[in-house]
Amino acid sequence: MRALTAVALALWLAGASTVQAEDSLGVEALADAVPPFALVAADGGPALANGDLLGRFVLLHFWATWCTPCKDELPALARLAARLDAARFIVVLVAIDANTPSAEVLAFARSLGVRLPIYLASSGGVSDSFWGWGLPVSYLIDGRGHFIGRLRGPRAWAEPGVQAALIRLADP
Repeated sequence: MRALTAVALALWLAGASTVQAEDSLGVEALADAVPPFALVAADGGPALANGDLLGRFVLLHFWATWCTPCKDELPALARLAARLDAARFIVVLVAIDANTPSAEVLAFARSLGVRLPIYLASSGGVSDSFWGWGLPVSYLIDGRGHFIGRLRGPRAWAEPGVQAALIRLADP
């Protein structure tokens, strides 16, 4: 299963192009289905799989405690999530810290004021191809479970224009 996921990820990584409609975000278009993944909650809560996200626009964000831009982005992502309609949108924060205990990852996020659920990639339920090029990286996923695009590097998530751009992408 992990090998199949890695192959699928390699195929869509090779086919990325820039989305024209939202150049302000710098979204690289990815038209394929999202490979299966499962995420473990850092607080021991319920796991999350991509099938659980169907019906909502997803901002899937990969970060790490040692990533300086990530430290600035996490609170901004939490503010963005609070402004979006939770019935239509979800922000999923995934820490890739491999050797950091889940309690420390969670404490780090909480120290920044982030109260969103924190998920861990270290459980092996998600391919490292998602963040293999570097951090931070975010993926936009439509309600049918297909990639809209990828955003490499940090973004000004708290800017009002970002929320408006995400809403436009969710409602083409």
